[in-house]
Amino acid sequence: MNIYLFWILFLALWGIVPLMIIKGRVDEKTKMETSPKVKANKKGWFN
Repeated sequence: MNIYLFWILFLALWGIVPLMIIKGRVDEKTKMETSPKVKANKKGWFN
């Protein structure tokens, strides 16, 4: 029974990790595009 649980968790890990990497790359691209716009229009107390 333990070997079945091991393989289920192992294969699930191999399926989830690439999705997390792809999701992280997509989030970084969107943040990089939106952050300069926010910084350009934002005025702070010391500006």
